[in-house]
Amino acid sequence: MAEPGEQLPEEVLALIFRHLSLRDRAAAARVCRAWAAAATCSVVWHNTTISCDCEREGTLLPYLSACLDHVHNLRLEFEPAREPSRRAATELLTALAVRTPGLRSLRLECRGEKPLFDAGRDILDAVHAICRAACALRHLDLRRLPFTLDDELVLQAARGCPELRSLFLDNCTLVGSVKPDSVLELLEACPRLCALGLHL
Repeated sequence: MAEPGEQLPEEVLALIFRHLSLRDRAAAARVCRAWAAAATCSVVWHNTTISCDCEREGTLLPYLSACLDHVHNLRLEFEPAREPSRRAATELLTALAVRTPGLRSLRLECRGEKPLFDAGRDILDAVHAICRAACALRHLDLRRLPFTLDDELVLQAARGCPELRSLFLDNCTLVGSVKPDSVLELLEACPRLCALGLHL
């Protein structure tokens, strides 16, 4: 226990802060300089889960902008049928593509109602941008993404992510438009790939 008036070490604060929601991390970062340093250190952000539905609209990116470089493993939850949630997810993924070449793992999880059949182009474009920029990406999990995944995405992953170890495309959509030739190209381009989820 720290004595009254004595500050906890940054390492201890960071371990506490990484269990807080983004809103609470933002509040903690405004308490004092020591807390701000702990709330933005890489330990807090290494493994990050973000729910676009739990955060206030418009507060997600401003707070995250200082910490995006530290995000290595991201699980992003959003509701594609709700426009604000989908927009926040798209903006975050686009910002990650520009800022974080060190992203190692990305898992997208959709909640709520299934969107319209032709929805999701904005999210898929952002995933393409991630695959172009995150050359250190090792794990890409799109199983909870209810949009049609195609050859273009697989080939982008093959070109941009040579370190890929796992890729899961077996989502709940009934349209599987990934051809065998694209899978073969992926396997040639990513020799370390050891887990691949596809529709039959």
